[in-house]
Amino acid sequence: MLIAQPSTPHPKILFSSFVNPTPLRFSTTHRTSLAKKRHNHRYRCKISTVRCSSSDQPFNSTKPIAADVFGGKKELSGIQSLVDTMSPPIRLASSALIFAGAVAAGYGLGFRFGGSRNAGLGGAVALGAAGAGAAYALNSCVPEVAAVNLHNYVVGCDDPGALQKEDIEAIANKYGVSKQDEAFNAELCDIYCRYVSAILPPGSEDLKGDEVETIIKFKNGLGIDDPDAAAMHMEIGRRLFRQRLETGDRDGDVEQRRAFQKLIYVSTLVFGDASTFLLPWKRVFKVTDSQVEVAIRDNAQRLYAFKLKSVGRDVDIDQLVGLRQAQVLYRLSDELAEGMFREHTRRLVEENISTALYVLKSRTRAAKEATHVVVELDKILAFNNLLISLGNHPDASRFARGVGPVSLFGGEYDTDRKIDDLKLLYRVYVTNSLSSGRMEDNKLAALNQLRNIFGLGKREAESITGEVTAKVYRKRLAQAVSSGDLEAANSKATFLQDMCEELHFDPERAIMIHEGKILSYFCCASVVLLCCQCMG
Repeated sequence: MLIAQPSTPHPKILFSSFVNPTPLRFSTTHRTSLAKKRHNHRYRCKISTVRCSSSDQPFNSTKPIAADVFGGKKELSGIQSLVDTMSPPIRLASSALIFAGAVAAGYGLGFRFGGSRNAGLGGAVALGAAGAGAAYALNSCVPEVAAVNLHNYVVGCDDPGALQKEDIEAIANKYGVSKQDEAFNAELCDIYCRYVSAILPPGSEDLKGDEVETIIKFKNGLGIDDPDAAAMHMEIGRRLFRQRLETGDRDGDVEQRRAFQKLIYVSTLVFGDASTFLLPWKRVFKVTDSQVEVAIRDNAQRLYAFKLKSVGRDVDIDQLVGLRQAQVLYRLSDELAEGMFREHTRRLVEENISTALYVLKSRTRAAKEATHVVVELDKILAFNNLLISLGNHPDASRFARGVGPVSLFGGEYDTDRKIDDLKLLYRVYVTNSLSSGRMEDNKLAALNQLRNIFGLGKREAESITGEVTAKVYRKRLAQAVSSGDLEAANSKATFLQDMCEELHFDPERAIMIHEGKILSYFCCASVVLLCCQCMG
C-alpha cells in the first residue's frame, strides 16, 4: 500500500526513487561508507559561522542568542520527509509490509515467467533482498531525521538557553532513537559547540561573569554528556590554536591567546573537578599546569574586579556575602581577593582626597571651601568606620576578604610628593574641629583615624595639631583677658586649666607661650606671671 500505485501494476515501482534513491546498492561497501560518513559527521564541529573576530558583538545574556549561530533550518529529503510522518510502530509495520510485499511479488513474478517453483523462489529471494534494502533505507535514515528535527527545534527557539532536557528526550522518543546514536549525538555536539563559541566573548573583550552559568544551564538542558561536551571545548581550543598559528600580526596573536585563556578558564569552571581528566590541555596543546593556573587566575581577577565595581561607600552585608560567593565561584584565592578589595576601597578614598584637594587648591576659592573639604574627609571617615564595624561583625567569615580599616599604602598618595597634600588636608580638619573653640572627643577620635588612614607619623600629626591648637589657645586667652572673664574667675588657675582641657592642649606648651611673652600686647605683667604660675 505504501510502495505501489494502484494504477500501475508493474513491479518495478518497488524501486522508485521516492522510496530508495539508490536501489539495489545495499552492499557491505555501501554500509561501510555510510558508517564512515556518519563517523566523520560525529566529530566535525561546524563552527565556521561563529564569530571569531573582535569586530563582532559580544554575547549578552539578557538577550536571546542569534538563531543564525546554529546555521539556519535544514530541509528533509524525499525519503526523510516520508519517515518524518511515521511513528515508530507504523514505520516498523511499513518495513514488514515492504519486505513481505517484495517477497510475494518476487515469487509471483518468478513463478509466472519461470514456470516452476524454483523460479518463484528465486524471484522471491531477489525481490525480497530489494525489499529488505528498501526497509533498511527507511529505518537507517531515522536518526538523520531526528537530528534534523532537533536542529530545527533549537533554531526555532526564541531563547536556546531555556531549553529543557525533556524537550530533547521527546524528540528522540518521537523517532525511537537514542541520544547516543551517532547522527543524533553528532547534532547535539554541533549545537553545543556553536553555542559555547557564541557565548565566549572575543579575545579583546573580558568575560561578563555569567558565561559559566549560562553554558552549564544550556548543557544540562541539551542533555549532552560531559565527555562529549568536553570534546567540543577541546575542538574550540583547536580552532583558536590554529587561528593563533595563522595570525601574522602581534595584536592578533595576543587576542587569540586571550581567547584561548578564557576558554581554559570557562571550561575549567563548567566541568569543575572533572576538568582535570576531561580537558587534556597539556597533552593536546602542550600547555603547562602553570599556564593553566595563570589563565584561571587572570580571568578570575578580571571577573572579581568587575564585581567590585558595584561596591560603593555604602557597602552592606548582602554585597559582601555576594562578593565572597563570587570569589569562590571564580576560583580566586583569598590572598588575591583580599588585596583587590583593599585596593578598591583605597581608590574610593583617593577619589575623596582628590576632590578635597581640588577644592582646596582651586583658584576661584569659595567662601566655604573648608566646609567642602571637611565634607569629603567626613565621607572618608564614615566609610572607614563602616568597614571597621563590618570587619568586626559576627558573620565576618561569610564576607569578602579584606574588609577592614582603609589604608593609602601602595596607592597614589603613598609617595613623598603627596605627603604635603595630606598634611594640608589634616590641618584643615584640625582647624575645623577647633572652630567651636574646643576639641570634642569624637573629633579627637576622628583625627586619630584620619592620621592612620593618611599614614602620618605621630610626631607629624602632633606638630600640626599643636600649631593649630596654639593659635586657638592664644585667641581664647586674649578674649578671656579682654572680656574680663579671666579676672572674674574665682580661680584663674582653674580657668586656664579648663581651657587647656577643652582644647586638649599640652600645658607645657601653654607655659612656653606665656614665657615667650606672646601675650605681651595685653600690657599686663601680672596676667603673664599669673598664667605662668597657673600652668606650672
